[in-house]
Amino acid sequence: MKQFRTFLAICVLSILSMGTVYGQDLTAATDAFNAGGAALNESNYPVAIESFNKALKMLEGLGEQGATMLAETKAIIPQIHLRYGKQFASANDIDNAVLQIKKAIETGTAYSAADIVKEATELLPQVLMADGNNLLNEGKYAEAIAEYNKVVAVDPANGMAYLRIGMSEARLDNEAGAVAAFEKAITLGQKDDASKQLSTVYLKKSVAALKVKNWAAVLESAEKSNTYLESGQAKKLIGLSSVQLKKFDKAIAALESYYAEDTNAKDKSSTLYNLATAYEGKGNNAKACGYYKQLLNDATYKAAAEYKVKTQLKCN
Repeated sequence: MKQFRTFLAICVLSILSMGTVYGQDLTAATDAFNAGGAALNESNYPVAIESFNKALKMLEGLGEQGATMLAETKAIIPQIHLRYGKQFASANDIDNAVLQIKKAIETGTAYSAADIVKEATELLPQVLMADGNNLLNEGKYAEAIAEYNKVVAVDPANGMAYLRIGMSEARLDNEAGAVAAFEKAITLGQKDDASKQLSTVYLKKSVAALKVKNWAAVLESAEKSNTYLESGQAKKLIGLSSVQLKKFDKAIAALESYYAEDTNAKDKSSTLYNLATAYEGKGNNAKACGYYKQLLNDATYKAAAEYKVKTQLKCN
């Protein structure tokens, strides 16, 4: 943060100004100005704000007599609001932090303090984002969404805020809200993380459909998941559902790709059985026999494999 001007220099200015008799109004304005400086040096921001604003009103009516001190007052007030906002933010008092930071922007704009306006404008979404992150980590997802929406209200191009909104919506099982937020995050520079999150959303949807054996929904969601980020789990679900739906070419492509990623996976036997079934469905008995034979010593699939190899397909 930019350092405040030394208030010793300002106080010297005030004392010098008193050397010239400008009248009772200037004396009162100088007293208010000096009171503000003293309060500010003690980090008593409420009194400093009140005193400098009092001085400001007086000085605005004095014309050239108070012009120098008026300029100093206008430069100081936005700085106080910004520092006060940072103090509140450090104490995690977000509402008051936001109030003071907005006042810094408002007064900085009014008094042409461009550097303060810039710093406060950049700080505001950071404070709101930090509060949203705290709420998200505490599992207060609805509250987090409300805070992230405040971020995008002041910073519409904040892709990270949309990403976090999506994560919060996903925790609340609001699929539509999560997808919309993640899609927006992708357009705002968060493609990798948002795509990963979207892949997970559709993967969970596919798993949920698997539990009720809605094979068409399993396939649709798993394929959607892979459009954002390919995963072995999605390939497996595509393969299993495609076997059930008799889409054997699709089943073979997905299951062989899944099997190639980890030939020693715990579900290896299930994968081999479904590959055998898919090849059998296509009429490629040679391939089907090759996979069934690998299951002849498997406790789960031994009986089915023996029947296929010895009786139905009569494998060599």
